[in-house]
Amino acid sequence: MLLYDWNKIFEISEGNTYIIFMIFRMLTCKLVPENKYDPIYEFSKKNLHGESFMVHPDILLFHAYKYEYREIAQYLALCSLRPIADYQATGKIDLDTWRVDLDPELIADNRLLRFEEDTIHFIHEEVPKEKLH
Repeated sequence: MLLYDWNKIFEISEGNTYIIFMIFRMLTCKLVPENKYDPIYEFSKKNLHGESFMVHPDILLFHAYKYEYREIAQYLALCSLRPIADYQATGKIDLDTWRVDLDPELIADNRLLRFEEDTIHFIHEEVPKEKLH
């Protein structure tokens, strides 16, 4: 499980989807910069842990080459809208659409998300146990 602060990540990256992906990779793999010229050096000095969560960030990172940085950034942003208390109490990993205050057409073409009636499902959060490493 990965706990992160989406607001800090978005602010630091200034909305740049590639930088958001670099930070996500750094947090998931627990990367340490090799030297002060490493692109993740500046981000490694900041505390980016928070109450936004992903259950299987490693699975998303493993399949990241299939998706655009924009899709991954949207996925992380929508994951941050889920209440962690719901996950801890009931194990719920889906997002109710009433929690999302934006035009559904902006995220409708995201291949990482599946929409059903009033729920948004996160494809790489619903991983069967056989596919976990």
